[in-house]
Amino acid sequence: MSAPVTCLNRIEKVGTIVDVLSNTSTSHNGFPVVMQGADSDEPSKLCGLILRSQLIVLLRHKVFVELARSQLTQRKLQLKDFRDAYPRFPPIQSIHVSQDERECMMDLTEFMNATPYTVPLDTSLPRVFKLFRALGLRHLVVADDVNRVVGLVTRKDLARYHLGSHGLEELQLAQT
Repeated sequence: MSAPVTCLNRIEKVGTIVDVLSNTSTSHNGFPVVMQGADSDEPSKLCGLILRSQLIVLLRHKVFVELARSQLTQRKLQLKDFRDAYPRFPPIQSIHVSQDERECMMDLTEFMNATPYTVPLDTSLPRVFKLFRALGLRHLVVADDVNRVVGLVTRKDLARYHLGSHGLEELQLAQT
């Protein structure tokens, strides 16, 4: 699994999202969405998963939460907006976000997958492999006993292993 995981808050600053997507060390395409507990001492708990492509569409259409007349307003997106961008989503470098827009907030609640597949920290590799194969997963969130994000398993993480005569075996570096 990849750890530590880059997580986003349910309501996140646009500048933070742009920085996360622009960061070259963050190569995975799924980001766990967490929500801070009522008490600031409580750890952030998993509440969903959002894809890089979804975030890019949201940024492109400037779906920001703004304070207008003391009410939170947000531009509504339609399914057509996501379909038009598919399958070639623009790179984050092609999206311009002004300095003022970087200070706006983005509510990811409406667009995230609120029920991502998760596994406990002590799940075996063969079990994870079977889940990926059976369900066609691209991302699998690893959570601890209190639903905090510990890691993220992607297809690339599993690509280092193959099914040998004795179960899953790690590929030798020379073979890859």
